[in-house]
Amino acid sequence: MTLESSVDVLVIGAGPVGLLIAYQVLRAGCSVYVIDKDDKYAGAQYGRANAIYARSAELLDQLGLADDIVQQSHFVREAYTYDDKGERVIPGRVWNFVENVADTKFDFGLMLRQRYIEECLRDSFAALGGKIHDLTECVRLEYTNDPADGVTATVKDIRTAAEYTVKSKYLVGADGGQSFVRRYLNIPFEGERTEDQWIRIDGKVKCNIPTPRAYASIESPRHGNVLWAPLDRGVTRVGYVYTSELRSRYGGKVTEEIAIREAIEAVKPFELEFERVDWWTLYIIGQRVAATYQPHSRIVLVGDACHTHSSGAAQGLNTGIHDACNLGWKLVLVLRGLAKDDLLATYGTERRAAAQRLIGFDRKISTLMANKWPEGMKRPADKDINQVLADLFDDAKGYNTGLGISYEENLINVQGPNANACSGVAPGARVPDLDLLKPGTLEVIRLHAAAPNRAVVYILAFVGDPRITLPSIAKYSAAVDTLTRKFARGVVQTVTVVALANNRIGVEEALGCLSGGKVYYDKRSEAHRRFGVDLRYGALLVLRPDGHVGFTTKMGADGVDDVEAYLKGFLVDQ
Repeated sequence: MTLESSVDVLVIGAGPVGLLIAYQVLRAGCSVYVIDKDDKYAGAQYGRANAIYARSAELLDQLGLADDIVQQSHFVREAYTYDDKGERVIPGRVWNFVENVADTKFDFGLMLRQRYIEECLRDSFAALGGKIHDLTECVRLEYTNDPADGVTATVKDIRTAAEYTVKSKYLVGADGGQSFVRRYLNIPFEGERTEDQWIRIDGKVKCNIPTPRAYASIESPRHGNVLWAPLDRGVTRVGYVYTSELRSRYGGKVTEEIAIREAIEAVKPFELEFERVDWWTLYIIGQRVAATYQPHSRIVLVGDACHTHSSGAAQGLNTGIHDACNLGWKLVLVLRGLAKDDLLATYGTERRAAAQRLIGFDRKISTLMANKWPEGMKRPADKDINQVLADLFDDAKGYNTGLGISYEENLINVQGPNANACSGVAPGARVPDLDLLKPGTLEVIRLHAAAPNRAVVYILAFVGDPRITLPSIAKYSAAVDTLTRKFARGVVQTVTVVALANNRIGVEEALGCLSGGKVYYDKRSEAHRRFGVDLRYGALLVLRPDGHVGFTTKMGADGVDDVEAYLKGFLVDQ
């Protein structure tokens, strides 16, 4: 048995979530070792996840990873619903959460099969010098709280059966629903496996459905709420419930031929023909969540390793992306000694609560999609089962797009005494994305682009109308310059937004001083209004690296003192 060089992070699982963690760690200058028991470079691995919604796209974009995925994706901005007679239901139900999405440049769904998503992420990881050790599995774990020892994993090369060890400061279990890490550590997987089963089938099809390249649902009395999802490269996914009636007819002997036959029945009265099948599956619905996401100070779980549910709202990959982008910056800052260990614990509390909300929603919709009433749900006299399903989706639109996901108050989401200075947002919520202007050229830049996720904490200063706030700007600038020097270089950066749109006025003239960070103009004061900032006073907002609001307060020297107290709650000062 040989000993590998010690690394900062061992990632078990090279799916999209594991790759996102590995990418963030390596990009920050830390070392990472990635293993996966599957052959990640083998032939086509179609199927599985296929939809990326608005907030997930934003998170990828802030890491610089969205462009390649967008280039290959099919875009959905419209969704339609058809009843069992083929008549369009207006307004649409279920998938219409992809319509009329506001407050983001990603106002559409990205449809790209997981194989291609993984390829994009692998290429970005490889461009940094990253390597994936596939056909390699973990067989044993030893761990301590001592950072010098951390976690020792015994891994086996499946090709040769040779075993060797990998020592790491942290281990991330991104190894899916059957997670070795979770099972090895005996972490309870709380929840249940239902009797419900679904079939999904991807292929090149011919169909006379009126909207073949838009999201659609077909309300079938025999196959439940049928999914029609247009994918990349002209492929379509059809999904339907493998009902008790079908189980009694076919039992467990479902073949591709049967899956095709029932897909054709499921979409009736529309006519469907499969020219080619790329992938199909029959799976059992289970809604479970790990009892803890951080079973040891040096070990964390992400993605399907810590939560599973149906594909009823296509949230599996999206939830995993949120996990990875929540954990990544925290892990990097702790690894680099720039943040306190307590910061890591917020990953588990924030993301487990989000998964529990999703599972509560999923239990209801997956049952309704099978034309059954969830246990304990009262049946309204004036609505049929499909309308009740639609109401649930309407209520959860912000969650399904991801734009409405927010986190409870904790170490990094703090409601301060002067939070009303920035009344349009709340700590823990996603920061809105909107247009700003670069000085001089007045080129448009989105706020999210001005504050990318580089494991950096941003102080976002809305300085209002400088004709009024100039004295406060001067005090703020002097104080914030001193503040940023109290932390490691570059960890705390500033972005200044000034209510101005004049290409003849430079930054120094506008602010009365030169800012230490980037400055952008707010045409017609739209950003100030959206954030609830009074132009006469201004406000400060601390932006987490993952694009969530951490803290808000008033502008000026006193406001900087508030920000310093907040930052010292989780960052290590010099």
